[in-house]
Amino acid sequence: MIMPPLFDEIMHRALSNDVRREILLSLEKRDKYLTEIAEEIKKKPQTIDFHLNLLEEIGLVKGEWREGKKYYSLKEKRILDFLKKRRAIPEEFRPKPPHEIVLDMWEDMKTRLNRMEKKLDKLGGKK
Repeated sequence: MIMPPLFDEIMHRALSNDVRREILLSLEKRDKYLTEIAEEIKKKPQTIDFHLNLLEEIGLVKGEWREGKKYYSLKEKRILDFLKKRRAIPEEFRPKPPHEIVLDMWEDMKTRLNRMEKKLDKLGGKK
């Protein structure tokens, strides 16, 4: 089955996050509940809950209530092959570090300000 490009983008973005990758690998052998996963990968339950909800929303994980706890399991075990091969995530799907985002924003602002300055110069009679 051929998936639309948007689906590919969503999957790559989901799998580009180390916490989500660890969660998926954690669910390889058996279903687990939130606290188990959090303890295993040494992250706060709130962090795990956020990522589990995202993984559940895009269909990689399913949650099921049992004995008063919500257990999570993989919907598609084939994803583990992808993760275990440690295939590289294409550059365009990797999240940028904050300093790069700020630098990109600054470059965009400089370009815009330069254009505005040129327009003002034309309006003011300067060349």
